[in-house]
Amino acid sequence: MIIASPSFSQKLLVLKSHTYNISIRDGNDFRKGRWNIDPTVNPDIYEAPMAVNQDSKLVNFITDVDSLQLRVERGKTYPFVILVNDKDSAFTQVKTVPSAVNFSSEYIKSHQGKTFVEVPAVYELVNIVIALTNTGKNKEGLVVKNTPYYQALCNWFSLYQQAPVVKKIDSVLSISYVEYFSIKMNAYAFEFNPKGEIVPSEVYNRLTSVNTLRPYLADLQHFADQSRFELFFNQHQSVYNQLIRAYRDSIDVPEMQKWLGKNFPGITYNSYKIVFSPLVGNNQSANWYEYNGFKEVQAHVNFPYRNEQEKKEFSREALQVKDGNIVFTELNHNFIGPEGQKLDYQEGINEAFGNLATWIRKGSPAESAYNNARACFDEYLNWALVSLRYIDNAPPLEQAKLIANMEKHQVEVRGFTTFAEFNQFLIRLYKNRRKGQVVADLYPQIVAWFDQYK
Repeated sequence: MIIASPSFSQKLLVLKSHTYNISIRDGNDFRKGRWNIDPTVNPDIYEAPMAVNQDSKLVNFITDVDSLQLRVERGKTYPFVILVNDKDSAFTQVKTVPSAVNFSSEYIKSHQGKTFVEVPAVYELVNIVIALTNTGKNKEGLVVKNTPYYQALCNWFSLYQQAPVVKKIDSVLSISYVEYFSIKMNAYAFEFNPKGEIVPSEVYNRLTSVNTLRPYLADLQHFADQSRFELFFNQHQSVYNQLIRAYRDSIDVPEMQKWLGKNFPGITYNSYKIVFSPLVGNNQSANWYEYNGFKEVQAHVNFPYRNEQEKKEFSREALQVKDGNIVFTELNHNFIGPEGQKLDYQEGINEAFGNLATWIRKGSPAESAYNNARACFDEYLNWALVSLRYIDNAPPLEQAKLIANMEKHQVEVRGFTTFAEFNQFLIRLYKNRRKGQVVADLYPQIVAWFDQYK
């Protein structure tokens, strides 16, 4: 292991590797298979984000045979060489970068109090690339394939399935599926200029802790040019607009925002964005960003396509409420997270979820995605709130079946073994709450239930 300080710059350090994909630990954030070594890029830059009040931090590059630890400081760059199989040299730099977003006064004025629903161009381009990867083709639920739009994509882009950007992104996804979320979300940090060039957004530097899409921009541009992506995107505006209208008109996002604001008083946001692609499968993510006194929530979601069985089981009114689950469970995180992070609940949550085997089935999707106390608690509560929203908004005669179906999915498919018990507890607690009480007021009883059940 090599440990370097800022003074090492007079001599380039060498990190050895036998593979072209290596891992990075950036502060407390571990990213398995995060870095795709490319000797043709000079320099190949890794951006290490620095918080406003942060002067330095540790960044570790980890290969199959070696590791390099750097203490990086604000405003500095750190060059080194990655030597692959003792023959291919990749000149690499760690560069500290500023805050993720830049909300100007003009941006704030035009976005204050508004909700936006979008299928952005570069975002769709990246989702098309993901759909063409072997991982996208073979991993169940990653890409929606049973639509005319997917068939149109296959017909148009079939000649470009072996493009460099498709292979490179697939090499990362095949090692670490969770990188999908970062690559997809960071597409929102880029846009096309009038010349058809992919350029950085003036608002967003990155959407996750690191802009993992940036190393692929040259290949992404080549793919867009060769495949005539812009023409495909323009020809399918009617598809995008139809789905956008469904989100705006049928899935009652304002009701969700009102419900969350009422039940989590004191947690407020200035603007909301719902970003999606017709290709996204059962993979959602969300985050919120704050700059210049302005707080924006982004939900990166899929479209709630209905299956034929659902149409037979539920009324149109019930399905309209159910359709909102995708967005609702992402918006939730921006309220559940800040509430649960209060010091009053931290110790209880950590103690209750000290043994995750109580809450998560071994080998399940939940085990890989929610493998710490904070994430597991949040996801239990996240989907339990869906039941409370059903109680407040769904047709009364269909609420029990909606809730039962959701409980079954959480337990049998996702692997949250005791979800049904917790969900029924929260339903009773919510129905019997005192006048004026909201969900945030119930947190002491919620945390206590988990502690007692463990």
